[in-house]
Amino acid sequence: MNISFLTSGFPNGFTDEFIRCIKDCYNNNGLFTFIASDFEQHSKTDKYIETFLKMFESKGIVFNESYIIDSRTTSQEAIKYIDKSDIVWISGGDTLKQIRNLKEYNLIPALQNRNGITIGMSAGSINMAKKVVLAKDVNDNIPELSIYSGIGLVDINVEPHLDSASEEHMKEIYEASHHAVIYGICDSSFIKIVNESIEIYGTYFKYENIPYK
Repeated sequence: MNISFLTSGFPNGFTDEFIRCIKDCYNNNGLFTFIASDFEQHSKTDKYIETFLKMFESKGIVFNESYIIDSRTTSQEAIKYIDKSDIVWISGGDTLKQIRNLKEYNLIPALQNRNGITIGMSAGSINMAKKVVLAKDVNDNIPELSIYSGIGLVDINVEPHLDSASEEHMKEIYEASHHAVIYGICDSSFIKIVNESIEIYGTYFKYENIPYK
């Protein structure tokens, strides 16, 4: 079974609802793989995987092994890690750079074909869509509205960190909503998708053909 979680961020730690959902579909002592957004930022990647593993452990979720996928990993190694992992975490960061790295390493077929849990955070959540509609955000290295083929795990588009979006960025989200439905999710909110079933936890807004006033 393929289970996808689209998250924005957890500034105050994992929520009880998120942990309950993970425990419903994961038994301890499995394998965890963390896919970086920028494959060259090794120290940042190491810091984040350590942080998230500690956050899981504090909630009683543990792993026997954990792997990192970035430029220190070959494409062949990365595919093996993905294939055997119970949970794959697709990190936040530079959205466009991340999808380029995933395609360069030929990781998308492995992500599509595996059974297990895939968790996207921020950029990772955005890139999990079949067709990504990405609002312009010059402060996040997105110079213009971008539409491209994503990983292909889910049929919906998300805009993370909605609670901190500026008025200017909201204008760009409205513009993007003319190309696809956009689910804006706030930090600590998340979306769980099992097959075609969608459950949304926490605060979110749905944008579709929204005019900007």
